[in-house]
Amino acid sequence: MSIPRRYTALDIAHLAVVAAIAGIIFALTWNVYFISNAVGGPIVARVISYGLWFIGAPLAATLIRKPGSAFLGEFLGALVETLIPTYGAFTNLIYGFAQGLASELAYALFKYRKYDVLQAALSGALAGFPCVVLDAVLFSEIFTPDVMVFITIAAVISGAIYGAIAALAVKNIRR
Repeated sequence: MSIPRRYTALDIAHLAVVAAIAGIIFALTWNVYFISNAVGGPIVARVISYGLWFIGAPLAATLIRKPGSAFLGEFLGALVETLIPTYGAFTNLIYGFAQGLASELAYALFKYRKYDVLQAALSGALAGFPCVVLDAVLFSEIFTPDVMVFITIAAVISGAIYGAIAALAVKNIRR
């Protein structure tokens, strides 16, 4: 069975809607991040908010089910976030690109044949790794090695949770 690779007009329309929704979620997540960081510190902030920044990829991939849809959902969502504008400004595009590539791996590992909750959770989780690296490089968010491990775990867990939520939302919409 061949995998449909061409995007239809409906796929592009879905992608535009996902990008707009994801971009708005991304922009609003800055508030969630800053409040949770002030109240609970960097690890709590990442558990609560980071997966929201990774939600564009699993949302798009679960809805569109074609190669590249995870990357495009995350990257185009970051583009919308950048246009709003937010605290991250141009760096949002760098994050969207890196997180989108990492998220796309979750579907490539299954040869683009599965777009279920497991793949969506993996997609969100994988976005956590480049995000933590970019936080360190672009924003000097560098802590002791043990705290960096916990921050990475928090980002991965948050991504997995919100990735699964995105897939379940799409499945419920499709009913």
